[in-house]
Amino acid sequence: MTAITRPRRLSLVSTLLVLALGWFAAPHASQGGANNGFLLFTTDRDNPSNAGMCPDCEEIYRMSPDGSEPTRLTFGGADYQAIPYNNTGADWSHSKKLIAFHSNRIGRIPQIHLMNHDGSDDHLLVSLPRGGMFPSFSQSGNELCFNPQPVSQANPRRDIYIANVHGEGVTNLTSPGQLPGEPGSFNDNFRCDWSPKSNAIAFSSNRHDPAGAVRNDEIYVINADGSDLVRLTGNAESGVPGSDVNPAWSPKGDRIAFESNRTGQPEIWVMNADGSEPTRLTNFEAEPTPSNVSVTKPTWSPTGDRIAFHRRVGLHAMRGHFEIYTMNADGTDLRQITLTKSPGFSGFPSWGKWSNSHR
Repeated sequence: MTAITRPRRLSLVSTLLVLALGWFAAPHASQGGANNGFLLFTTDRDNPSNAGMCPDCEEIYRMSPDGSEPTRLTFGGADYQAIPYNNTGADWSHSKKLIAFHSNRIGRIPQIHLMNHDGSDDHLLVSLPRGGMFPSFSQSGNELCFNPQPVSQANPRRDIYIANVHGEGVTNLTSPGQLPGEPGSFNDNFRCDWSPKSNAIAFSSNRHDPAGAVRNDEIYVINADGSDLVRLTGNAESGVPGSDVNPAWSPKGDRIAFESNRTGQPEIWVMNADGSEPTRLTNFEAEPTPSNVSVTKPTWSPTGDRIAFHRRVGLHAMRGHFEIYTMNADGTDLRQITLTKSPGFSGFPSWGKWSNSHR
């Protein structure tokens, strides 16, 4: 005779327990999905300096979007090298396999370097007379844009360069025909960001300023082949005052976050990709800061629902004390995610352009 096994019935208590677990787990799952990926950032926490902008104590770290699990990726500071140097300005490739950054380990001139996502195979990409800083990967991950260091603080004259990931084909995008290292012919062009959906490159520039005018930086977009240069902010017709700098494309390429001091103090703003509908996201005006660089370097989460940036949180020397924050893409739910001993620096965040769902 074959025994018949009846299906077990959940007791009322078990059923309620399952429902309760599901109820409490759901919000956490939703929050985790909104904050996937990793953030790169620069910090001097291993070699804190009182000197302001430290030339040889900053390193690149990776962390989770809530600030947990900080992992050091570079080792150039005084705790590791007899002749220390900086590693900073990191950017993820879209394939998540490479990280580009700049380092002044060779002759104290910042140059573009590449490394794997775990910090291995750190190597020089390209060496230029005036160096290279703040790289940004193309949507394919095969090219980068970057700018050299300033000619001088009074007359920076930088340009946007493009090179492939093998360090070849270096091209001056904003002063065509000029050799890399030569002073730019169209004022100062800097801090590029390559669209994740096209060959459009956003950058900061004062190329519109007449000779002798008070400097006023604005945001431009240009194609990677040098065509279709368009000014997005502060055109003469708008009458909008102030500087707009440090553009950052959203993952869909339809919006740009940026820093602007058009209301007095630098804050994070966002606009459509054509420059329309500029909207202010942060409001730190009530909190005094020691200079005009207080809230800057926005970067989008891979799902486009949050934006990270760094800001000054205290007074110290010329630089102050910087920490990294994240917020929703509409400016709500502001959170500080780094905690660096004053007067330390944690800044230049770069959110991975990929998410857990893309792994």
